[in-house]
Amino acid sequence: MLENTEEKRAYAPERPSGERELQRARRQCILLGAAALLLAGTQIWQLTHKKNAATEGNSIQVVRPAGEKEGAAKETAGSGADLFMLVNKDHALPEDYQVQLHWLNNGFCAVAEEMYGALKEMLTDGSAKGRQFVVASGYRSSEQQQELLEEDIQASMESGGLTWQEAYEQETRETMPPGYSEHETGLAADIVSLDYQVLDGGQEATAENQWLRENCWRYGFILRYPDGTEEITGISYEPWHFRYVGKEAAREITDRGITLEEYLQ
Repeated sequence: MLENTEEKRAYAPERPSGERELQRARRQCILLGAAALLLAGTQIWQLTHKKNAATEGNSIQVVRPAGEKEGAAKETAGSGADLFMLVNKDHALPEDYQVQLHWLNNGFCAVAEEMYGALKEMLTDGSAKGRQFVVASGYRSSEQQQELLEEDIQASMESGGLTWQEAYEQETRETMPPGYSEHETGLAADIVSLDYQVLDGGQEATAENQWLRENCWRYGFILRYPDGTEEITGISYEPWHFRYVGKEAAREITDRGITLEEYLQ
């Protein structure tokens, strides 16, 4: 069963690559299986745990949003979370930020209440089309964020012979320091293929990721860090990282081929 819980702000990092994936996988939650939507409206979520990769099985589909909103008019929902909250290297999460969380069935991963329904619908629809997704990460706390960054820095120092400063500069291209990651908003999720649970460029070759990138906007999500936008977002290309902004904004951002930073200018 799912349960709601409310927590204060939390910080989380973005993505690592290469050999560090296994480290992160152990710390992430896994929810295997597909979500099926029955005609009667009954939704069945089949779950099981898997220790060697951390995530939750999920899926996706299609629904055309009606209407379009010009510009970045603020859209708030539920507990008051701003769907257009910008969190990146230059914009920290507000000190007083609070988010109401909705926990997924495995009890380890949670997302903001505002995006839970859309995420569930997307993954349910996708599974009905034969896709099998895993939510590798949702909300993360400041402690988790700090731990991830420290582990990535240590790994780079050991494998690359880098100094702490060099490793820090390298790793923060993907792993944000506490207070600067979208994951702590609860409005972002890393979604991968059940058959390929590695956070690297290989995700874009999977049927699941291709489906997501084509249809996520229909549910209010955008691919947050598209290829070739590193100078704008400050983050390396991450085909697995999806951000919830609401249907109208997602449609405009996708149609215009822009980033959230550009949309909010």
